[in-house]
Amino acid sequence: MQVLEARWRLFGHVLRRDRNISANKAMLFYFSDNKRARGRPQTTLPITLNNDLKKLVATKLELTTQTDLDTLRLIAEDRPKWNALVAEIRKTAEAARSDDPASASGRL
Repeated sequence: MQVLEARWRLFGHVLRRDRNISANKAMLFYFSDNKRARGRPQTTLPITLNNDLKKLVATKLELTTQTDLDTLRLIAEDRPKWNALVAEIRKTAEAARSDDPASASGRL
């Protein structure tokens, strides 16, 4: 769970930074209308973050378009809202992990 929370905290930090830094430019390029490469899709940070957001039942947030990125950017500007979102994502992931019998039986 530490990795998940750290990933979201770093993403919030990047969203609050100037749009001219390389990380924000890469996000803008990723969500532009460029064609994807053939073959199996790579697991990228936006895909991983979107999968985390899909697990949230209470919100209808996604990270698939430039508009979704701008919405998350607005939430990241308001730190209490962003911290609440990160906490909700962490709690959802913890609940899903505790419900998964495979993860419980794999521990020693």
